[in-house]
Amino acid sequence: MELRHLRSFIAVADELNFRRAADKLHLAQPALSAQIKTLEDRLQVKLFERTTRTVKLTHAGRVLRDEARSVLDVADRAAHRTRKAEEGLVGTLRLGVIAPAMNPSLATILRDFRKRFPGVQLNIFDLTSPEQIERLRNGELDAGLLRPPVGFPELESVYVAQADQVLALPADHRFMKKKRLTWSDFDGEPVVLVQPSMQHSYYDPFFEACAKAGAKPGATQYANDIETKLWLISAGFGLAPTASTLQSVRRPGLAFRPLPSKLPVVETVLAWRRNDDSPVLTNFRACFAAKRGK
Repeated sequence: MELRHLRSFIAVADELNFRRAADKLHLAQPALSAQIKTLEDRLQVKLFERTTRTVKLTHAGRVLRDEARSVLDVADRAAHRTRKAEEGLVGTLRLGVIAPAMNPSLATILRDFRKRFPGVQLNIFDLTSPEQIERLRNGELDAGLLRPPVGFPELESVYVAQADQVLALPADHRFMKKKRLTWSDFDGEPVVLVQPSMQHSYYDPFFEACAKAGAKPGATQYANDIETKLWLISAGFGLAPTASTLQSVRRPGLAFRPLPSKLPVVETVLAWRRNDDSPVLTNFRACFAAKRGK
């Protein structure tokens, strides 16, 4: 049973006249009659009672009329969604994001993407950079906002933004009373870090600056993510360098101060699988490209 046969059947069922139905379908009447005959033969039922003057649906024809409408509606809807999918107008995008990238700039881009492509379901996951890279390689994410380096040939990335580093510390810490910090001040100070396996070599410049000044930070408290790290700092477990974008976080007991001198800026890149030709991903990348072009 072919869709064209069902469309021809519906035309005759609506018109109850083969000539008018043929005109409606832009078919010759014999060709239309042949299609209806083929459909009846395949279903092994009679669909119309025909005389020289009238055409009436049989009981089987009335049942098929309702079923055929449903089938054609589904087919039309599938064709419509398929065309939209080809243009990236429908589908799902799974996006990994590091916490420091969740800032007003990202919100603006996501808002623009949502406005332009309302048929796309956007699923966002708060993940560290190594977690994102693993999930991108496994096909569990479509794109990720993370810290470089990406480090795998099957992944591609493009620069998105950069931020300075600042010091996150408890609001009642003694450093808050100092007019200016020096790297030697960090000697013996406990620090709170995200687990090394979760954070690339993010903290290396901080420890190198301390070591150059002869300072050795004290005990290290580890956290599994940025949110936990900031919570531990606000609770007095220690201090740590962090991206300046996190200064917008408002948490009781948490404060920020400039570091003694500038550390290398931290970059954010958008990464994806090099061979992913998803139109949804292409449209999403275009939103970031438009942002960079401004």
